[in-house]
Amino acid sequence: MFYSRLFAGISFLGFALVTMGTIRLALAERGWPMVAGDARNLDDQRAVVHLNPRDSAAWMAIGLGAERDGDLEEASHSLLEAEKVDRQYLPAWTSANFFFRRADDHQFWRAAARAAAMSYDDPAPLIELADRREPNAGTALDRLGDSAHLERGYIRFLMGQRRWQEAGAVAARLSLRGEARDRELMFNLTDRLIEANEADAALAAWNGIQHFPALDRARHGRLVNQDFKGQPSGEGFDWRVTEAPRGSVRWEPSKLQFWLAGSTPEACKLVEQWVVLDAGCYCLRFKYRTEGLAAETGLRWTLLHRGREEASSAVLGLAPGRGPDPKVTEWSFRVAEAGLYQLAWVYRRVPGTTHQEGLAELAHVDLEAR
Repeated sequence: MFYSRLFAGISFLGFALVTMGTIRLALAERGWPMVAGDARNLDDQRAVVHLNPRDSAAWMAIGLGAERDGDLEEASHSLLEAEKVDRQYLPAWTSANFFFRRADDHQFWRAAARAAAMSYDDPAPLIELADRREPNAGTALDRLGDSAHLERGYIRFLMGQRRWQEAGAVAARLSLRGEARDRELMFNLTDRLIEANEADAALAAWNGIQHFPALDRARHGRLVNQDFKGQPSGEGFDWRVTEAPRGSVRWEPSKLQFWLAGSTPEACKLVEQWVVLDAGCYCLRFKYRTEGLAAETGLRWTLLHRGREEASSAVLGLAPGRGPDPKVTEWSFRVAEAGLYQLAWVYRRVPGTTHQEGLAELAHVDLEAR
């Protein structure tokens, strides 16, 4: 009975020491000082590992305590011992932080790569640490161990840092994996690159998106989804459709129909697409038809660059009829500066005319350089 109680007491003491060591470790990793920073804390943890040499929490607590006290040799030994007995994320992450603070690149990258291989949650803390040792994302990824999980994390990290060119380069690596789950991330990156006016990086990100059958490749001076065979996604270089206020829009394969109600505002955007243009002349060919609108329909094309209107077509005339071949029209324009442009089909009531309720249908849009 006596020995049973003694063993139970020792077990309880060991459990308590392990628990306290884990708590101290968690606090230390978050920048808190070790609890009651005296030699007794380390002695307690040494007693724990003496009873159970496979207690990684105690080894880590010893390592952090020894570092605090300036005994870097014991700190390094203890943290490496924690990694040896526990091949999970926390020991490797703790070692990576220690060797980062010691500027020991060899051991840092070894521990960081090990932590990366076992990280299933958000890798942002590890990426932030790695970025401070190696600011080149591609090189850092090579050292950490190339994985889709890390690449996704790096893209989000670089987007947050507004390091667009690097984000595009990592996206190119990720796109080679061809995983459908990455489509939304690549859409988001493409939109952010467009906002940042990074034309070629945006094209590369868009063209790297896989597993989306309706997605056309984007090129300089060319539109995607020209025939509206795929429903416009509103993402990246695809068409972005705006439902006319107090009106409606309807898509079916190969056409878009806008109903402009009697209460539709005097000016509104119907559909637009981002396009990368080189300096030069272009011809826009499109098929459209109208029904019920005023003779001067108010429909026209506009081209915007950096939010400023660079060119505008003449107001389109009526194009009645229900046949299979809507009216084909051309508009030529010139751009002086290469870059990202917004091509938009808009409605603006012509001054002196009365707005009439009616239908505007767009069936095909093709852009060519001249």
